[in-house]
Amino acid sequence: MIHPASGELTPGHGLGSWAKGDKKFVALVSLSHAVQHVYTGILPLTYPLVVTDFHISFATLGLMLGASRFLNGVLQGAAGVFASTSARTLLGGQNVLLGLAAVGAGLAPGFPAFGAANIAGAVAGAPQHPVGSAALSQRFPHRLSTVLSWHTAGGGLGTAAVPLLASAAIAAWGWRTALVLFGIPISLAGIVLLVAMRAGAASRPAAAAAGTRVPLRQVLLRRGPILVITSGTVAAAGRGLGVLSIYVPSYLAKGAGLASLEVGAIVTVMAIGGLVGPIAMGTLADRFGRRGIITLSYLGGAVAIGAFGLVMHSPLLLVIDAALVGLLAYAESPLLQSMFAEQFDREAQQGAFGVYFMIAYGAGSIWVIALGAIIDSFGFSAAFLLMAASFVAAAVTLTFVPRHQV
Repeated sequence: MIHPASGELTPGHGLGSWAKGDKKFVALVSLSHAVQHVYTGILPLTYPLVVTDFHISFATLGLMLGASRFLNGVLQGAAGVFASTSARTLLGGQNVLLGLAAVGAGLAPGFPAFGAANIAGAVAGAPQHPVGSAALSQRFPHRLSTVLSWHTAGGGLGTAAVPLLASAAIAAWGWRTALVLFGIPISLAGIVLLVAMRAGAASRPAAAAAGTRVPLRQVLLRRGPILVITSGTVAAAGRGLGVLSIYVPSYLAKGAGLASLEVGAIVTVMAIGGLVGPIAMGTLADRFGRRGIITLSYLGGAVAIGAFGLVMHSPLLLVIDAALVGLLAYAESPLLQSMFAEQFDREAQQGAFGVYFMIAYGAGSIWVIALGAIIDSFGFSAAFLLMAASFVAAAVTLTFVPRHQV
């Protein structure tokens, strides 16, 4: 529960009952996130093969991915501009376009075309985080960590559904055919969302009525938002539904020398952990306070990520550590978003989230480029240790967030 005077979470209070249509709304927004992550889940499985087939380095791959993620982050900053557009239109439409981007990547004759399709997908997927997070935060102010964790778990569900099926498809028909086969249902799912959500107030962020936008200076001139964004930018080096989902499959294939199906199995274990962790920690955070739970996520995640690069010769240890990475590292993103959301009025949250994702994800995309270069020069173990250090630094940064704002 949020304290009425300070905005501080008051541990131990009931969260109230769900109103009619609430759970359906959370499910549909989370489903949109799941569909988006089916797209982002299959792409990393193709990267080791793309590097080989197109004769490029991981530094080149990282440069392309960093550029696409930077563009994605910048476009997320424009979320406030679309405050009058329904979440139904933005989220359903994005998934139709993501499916088309996957098909385009599968048909690409060379790496430039593959990169162009990847960038097109990054553009198409920009609405999900700011629009989905704002719509949920505005409708459920007393369940911020819970609903945002379900939103993240939706993305994790999409990620978990992909590895084994996609690995089998890649092994049977090649990465190109696999992308085309997955792209078609992604677009169809977007059409289903457009129909199921329907137009109306239930699918339109509260900011739509007020037309409120949050100027960049309003976010940057306040200590609390600055520190939360800084923490998110630093921790982006090891973010679960981000850097880890990009480089872990390549690490397992190239660094640990595992076969495609083994890679798919371990990535699936990590993704399942990424489903359970955010939901469990989000519920705990709403009941007992967010600061302590997110610190636990950061520090525990740092240990698990750092160990990842040290156990490559033991498949059993890789499975165990993948589960721990999913449980701990994947939970930080929704918890951090809930800390950020409660520092703004409901009407201002979509614009504020646009700024948040633009900076934390846009600037954080530099990590993707840097880690690609580090892997080429020093190996995967060095990259995982740097990711772990970023989580520790993020935890330290959050200790300076004023307590009366969180």
